[in-house]
Parts: sequence; structure tokens; C-alpha cells
Amino acid sequence: MMKKILLTSLIFLYLSQIGYSQLKVDSLEPENKILAKNAVFFEFLGSAGIYSFNYERVFENKLSLRAGLSYLPDDGFLVGHRVSIPVTSSYLISTDKDSHIELGLGSTFAFDSDLIFGLGPLAGFREQDLIEGGGYFRITLTPVFAVTDRDEFLSFLGGISFGASF
Repeated sequence: MMKKILLTSLIFLYLSQIGYSQLKVDSLEPENKILAKNAVFFEFLGSAGIYSFNYERVFENKLSLRAGLSYLPDDGFLVGHRVSIPVTSSYLISTDKDSHIELGLGSTFAFDSDLIFGLGPLAGFREQDLIEGGGYFRITLTPVFAVTDRDEFLSFLGGISFGASF
């Protein structure tokens, strides 16, 4: 009788190991793994001034790095030729599956008749599904301390962004 119980136990143990080895590796990984790591978006009135086109990469630890580009032609009224390059690093704090508070630091390099360098914090809110991708919406506040060849100034910028994550 004891041999039957021992043999039956060994068979069940062996079969359970075979069944476990047939599981997909993906099923052992956490459900909240970031799959939609990339985003492209248009930002209006943000870090670059009037507008910018941006690319962003989100890493597994919810740290994001972003770079953008903006060009304004000489309109003879508001600005001369200006190229702006915003660069930011942010940390995303999830409030639910696709809502995040964003806190970070950014800098903007602008080239027109002067070289302008701006640096400041970034705080905002975004809707972005980091798992499945899709739409991207973001609102930020970015106060910037800027330095030019001739002076220094503080400006309070706020932006709204629309795009897609994939």
C-alpha cells in the first residue's frame, strides 16, 4: 500500500513539472509590463514655446526621455527665425491603468539671433496606455529659467499634447 502511494505521488509530481514547463514565458512576467514604450506627439504652448513635434521613450522603471523640435520662420512681427529643441526627463506615477502624474526636469535650447538656454521643472498629467498603446494626451506646467547672451528671465509655460503611443 505504501509503495502505491509513493508511486502515485511521484507520478503526480513528474506530471506537474511537465505541465509547468509547457507554460509560456510571457505568462510568468508581470501583467503591468510596459509594451508601448514609444510615443510621438504634437505639443502646443509647451517647452519649446508655440509648438513642437516630439518623440518620447518610456523605460521599464517608468522613466521617460523626450526630445522635440520646433521651427518658427521670420514673420516680421512676433519672432525671427527660431529653432527650439526641448529635452526632458520625467518619472511617471500611475494613478490607474492609463492615467499618470508626470514629474521631471527639462531644458530647451533655442537658436535665433541669440542662443537661449532654458532649464526648469515639469509637472503634469497624462492619459497614456503603456501596455496596449493608442492615444496620448498630456497637460503640463513648465516654468523655465532662461539665459540668453544679453539677459536672464523666468517664464511660466504650460502645454497641451496630443499624439499616439506604440
